[in-house]
Amino acid sequence: MAVDIKNFIQRTLQAAKAPRELDDIAAAAPAPAPPITASKGVISSVSSLAKALVGTTGAIEEAYFPPDVVGGTCPRVVGEEEEIVWNAAAEACDSERVHVVWQSFENRIWYLAVKASDIASHPNSWCPFAAVLPGGREARPAPTCYTNYGEEMATMMMVTQDSLQIFRGTNLVVRAKAERTSRENNNALIVEMVPDTIAELTPIPWYSVSLFEDRARRVIAVAAVLSSITLTGLAFLVWFFASLSLVSAKRDLADTQRNIQNKVTDLMAMVQQLHASPVRDQLAKFGDLNEGLLDLNGYLEIYELKNGRERWRAVVPGNVTADRINAIGGKTIDTKPEGTIIGNAAEIDYEAGIGAR
Repeated sequence: MAVDIKNFIQRTLQAAKAPRELDDIAAAAPAPAPPITASKGVISSVSSLAKALVGTTGAIEEAYFPPDVVGGTCPRVVGEEEEIVWNAAAEACDSERVHVVWQSFENRIWYLAVKASDIASHPNSWCPFAAVLPGGREARPAPTCYTNYGEEMATMMMVTQDSLQIFRGTNLVVRAKAERTSRENNNALIVEMVPDTIAELTPIPWYSVSLFEDRARRVIAVAAVLSSITLTGLAFLVWFFASLSLVSAKRDLADTQRNIQNKVTDLMAMVQQLHASPVRDQLAKFGDLNEGLLDLNGYLEIYELKNGRERWRAVVPGNVTADRINAIGGKTIDTKPEGTIIGNAAEIDYEAGIGAR
């Protein structure tokens, strides 16, 4: 017995010593390095920018029955389902900012709608009633009554061949309503939307027309900004090349103006030379003589320059007086049948010299 007591004491001491040894080992061991976390600043900003531009709806996280969900049916017009559903939902919810989900089946549109503010606290939720709308894979043949019972309130969706109705109330009221509606529709099937049933359904997210319009406006705004930047860059390039062309044109214009100025200077110098030339005086005298003969109805026969002196001879009508002949610097030399021959003194001398020879 003593041996047993001694072994018991030893085992007790060892058990008491073991935690201390474990604590010592833990204290001596190096502290684990803090986990390396990637910097999320850039990733978060990129994700936020992507959400702002593209407007991703995110993952569907929970099944949620909005307390004010409404439903109904509308005649179907192919290609205009979205507009028809949005108008019906906006009228039923008395708001243009609504979330809707619908199915097209047998020439009718079956839809559920809720105000955007009613699911603001459940942004990534979905309504299980959306998965059982007529035309869906999980839908039961009409008539069918779908119910969901919460802690205080319950919701029921009754689907018949041509209608869809949503009822809300306490659990007892909705349960009695469901049984009565089932009896009125030839003992229609009642499907209770319990968690196990909901887990087997395919989540269908809400669709917001106004939300997608806001996203489209943001995308258009970004596209407009990028287009403005692009156009600004193109305008800068056009301005830059136009400036280069203008500088080149100004340089060419300056060269052209300088050449013109040189040509004008040369022309003025030539004019000055012509003014100072004796030929100009001779031309002026010839012009005056010719005009004088035209006034007398005469014509010039000989005009020559010799040793800087002009000699001329002309024929004028016989009735021209000596005064008019003297006025043009001439004298009467001879008379012929065609008229009076006149000339200047030098011409007379010239003719006299010829006669003497």
